[in-house]
Amino acid sequence: MNNSLAYSHVNLTRWVSSIVSPIILLGCAIGNIVSFFVLIRPRLRKQTTSIYLAVLCVVELGTCYTGLLRQFLIDAFNLDIRLINSFTCRTHIYFTYVFARLAPLLLALVTLQRYLYVSQLALCSLRSTCIQIFCCILFVCLAEFHLFLYYDYTHSDTRPRGQNIPFECTVDKIRHNQYYKFRDEIYPKITLIAYTIIPLTIIILGNALLVRTVRQASKRSQSTTNKKRSVTRMLYAVSILYTVLTSPASIFLAIAPANIQLKSWFRISWTVLRLLFYLCHSVNFILFCASGTFFRQELVAFLNSLYFCRSIYPSETIQYENRFLNNNSVRHRTSSTRSNRKQDQNFHEHKHTENTLIVS
Repeated sequence: MNNSLAYSHVNLTRWVSSIVSPIILLGCAIGNIVSFFVLIRPRLRKQTTSIYLAVLCVVELGTCYTGLLRQFLIDAFNLDIRLINSFTCRTHIYFTYVFARLAPLLLALVTLQRYLYVSQLALCSLRSTCIQIFCCILFVCLAEFHLFLYYDYTHSDTRPRGQNIPFECTVDKIRHNQYYKFRDEIYPKITLIAYTIIPLTIIILGNALLVRTVRQASKRSQSTTNKKRSVTRMLYAVSILYTVLTSPASIFLAIAPANIQLKSWFRISWTVLRLLFYLCHSVNFILFCASGTFFRQELVAFLNSLYFCRSIYPSETIQYENRFLNNNSVRHRTSSTRSNRKQDQNFHEHKHTENTLIVS
């Protein structure tokens, strides 16, 4: 009875993963690639938050295509990239965890940076932003390098060793006994604090402070806060969805013991949590379009700049270009009119001064 139940769980999880995973992977690829090119356009990249979000798109693309793609190949074709040889085992698991760890740290960093910028507590230049992103990436790469050193294509750590037991991509608990204890007992608690609790605390508190600061700024000046609101709303949406969808999987990985993988209900529970986790990394494009006014405008400009969009929608492209040129010409005429008025005013004041001197 237990064997048949476990077999049904395996078939169910593979069926669900084989159907849902390609949809998430396709949405992740299209959404994050388009979002990246829109966010680095000249109008948006003036905001340092857009640089963070552009890097986040690359990180989330890497997260899905190192983690979810591997699981899809296992469920659909019974092919595991990590089981090819020791190098693919170490390389794949290393980059999987690097991308997964970078996402919460980048979100926490951009939330903190956005609050300091909006509240005018610090100036955030493009150079300082690039340095912060580089330091964050370097920290995660060095912190997770132990995975590359100790993981190997070796005997299973959860099953008894024998001739009929296949090798796995794991840590050899006989050769590296001390590290195995560290990975099994201490490392999950460190990652829970460093990559889940601390980033989520910064994200939640930072967004709460951002809401208050933006409301106060909007009372003082409506025109200067429109751009701030547009980019900040995109950050709100990404942060809230990330907190809701990724927290269950992160906490489950941190507190679950290694031998829980042998339970019959583990596969279906972990499949649902895993798909929710990767779904969060594939819907940023929808969130940006729904919450960012300037993002939508730049998205239209980006699509209009593509050759195939021009050939499919030539009239819309011409209308957009004419509207853009008309807006620029209106701004130019307005500025020139103001300049002429100022020159006329200065001329009349000068003539009045000369007449006064002559009379006196």
